[in-house]
Amino acid sequence: MSAGKARDILDILLDRVERVPNRTRQPAERAPAHFPSAAERAAFDRLLADAERQGAISVVKGRGDARHLTERIRLRDAVRLYEFLGRIPAVERARAAVYQLQASVVPKHTDAVEARDSIVAGWLRGERPFSISLEQTDQAVEFITALDAVLARDPMDRRDLRTYSGQTTGNTKLLERYASRIVNFLKQIRKLDADLSDSEVMASLGLEKFSQPVLIAGPVRLAGVDFANLAYVGLPPEQAPEIKPAGTIRSILTIENLASFNRHVREALQANDVAIYTGGFPSRAVAATLVAISRWPGITRIHHWGDIDEGGLRIALHLTSLLPIPVLPHLMNPALARMHGTPAKVSRKIDLLPGHPWHSLAIFLGGEDAQFLEQEKTDPKPITNVESG
Repeated sequence: MSAGKARDILDILLDRVERVPNRTRQPAERAPAHFPSAAERAAFDRLLADAERQGAISVVKGRGDARHLTERIRLRDAVRLYEFLGRIPAVERARAAVYQLQASVVPKHTDAVEARDSIVAGWLRGERPFSISLEQTDQAVEFITALDAVLARDPMDRRDLRTYSGQTTGNTKLLERYASRIVNFLKQIRKLDADLSDSEVMASLGLEKFSQPVLIAGPVRLAGVDFANLAYVGLPPEQAPEIKPAGTIRSILTIENLASFNRHVREALQANDVAIYTGGFPSRAVAATLVAISRWPGITRIHHWGDIDEGGLRIALHLTSLLPIPVLPHLMNPALARMHGTPAKVSRKIDLLPGHPWHSLAIFLGGEDAQFLEQEKTDPKPITNVESG
């Protein structure tokens, strides 16, 4: 320990002042009891003596046989200690960082403006909003730039993640770098479901490295081509919403998991049925395709089949929020879960009005006897005309 340790202690005193600027009692710090050598103790005492002569601190000595030893260092005058250390007060550093941030990025979207303003307010309070300190102004600028690009994205924009990032921010990897912070902010302002993963959120925003094809089975056609005789077809995400019926459609079923989708289209799909693979939480392309299908003549409802757990229920409710027609459960009911499921922790309570198609499942999953059932453990079955769960 040496003069460097003494400076560390003086910095600690100023750190405490900055954390509690309106304190009524000046902070103090205990001196080290032992030093590796007499020379290091002397260097420690010399720096403290210099600071004391400047009127910045008071050095409290020990008593009795220890009266020649430094026992405690107490702050006397913060302004003089800043000058002695050549340290800029945090409030001044915060103001400089705020000025740099505001001058460097002017977001277009109101939510991005809100995020920037929350960083400004946090820095001025001595906080680290979004885990970004005022010494990381460049990161703050990049984050707001990336967030603004995500929020300003046109729903019909089909550019892949890196192309979009490069063309809107000048950095092909910027949106990926700040994906977690962007997702956390959008959840914080309640623009997104709090339980979605980062990848699910980015997919729902259309921000994927390359969107996966939309897998669909049944009597459908696209660009004049009829796919009714194929087990299923993978449609380009930018063209999938242009899908049309190739005949009378009896039912529409969305399927959460790939294995179940493959089994259903081979074992349970009826002649006039359409099945769509959602890939878990539906991507923007899948969502746009389902919206288009919901507007087909004669389509008054869509069924959904997924895992019987909180995640599966939230996917179903997301589909419900997207579509202008009812989304009904298929092979997703408490009786099936009690018969084949496994005991599970009580899910977070999801309040749905009685009569809602998913009300009974939400009550079951939020109860003490909740059981989860993976979709793959259930054999596929055709949709019946009277099915409601």
